[in-house]
Amino acid sequence: MNKFSGKNLNISIPSISTTTTIYLKGCFSFKALRELESAYQSLLNNPMIKIISINLAEVEHMDSSALGMLLELRNQTQAANMSLLLSSPSEISMQMFNVACFAKIFTIE
Repeated sequence: MNKFSGKNLNISIPSISTTTTIYLKGCFSFKALRELESAYQSLLNNPMIKIISINLAEVEHMDSSALGMLLELRNQTQAANMSLLLSSPSEISMQMFNVACFAKIFTIE
């Protein structure tokens, strides 16, 4: 299991498979940019991975820069011929996605 810890955001990747999940817990904001990039950069170069899923069930706070990070990750996964899935969004995450109309550009489960 890979673990990364940003300012008030814990990031973990328990296992690598065709669909690999990045679990986020805590405050998802600009302060976590470097840690999130570190977490997903190595995944983008892994030919076994077809889908990166971001599990947001334990996100307690999210700001607009977090939305920007997800958009950037979407661009990078597409460039790597992968798909990005946003899974189990917390209530606060879903509120942000609704305001930003993310359901139109992301798969949210």
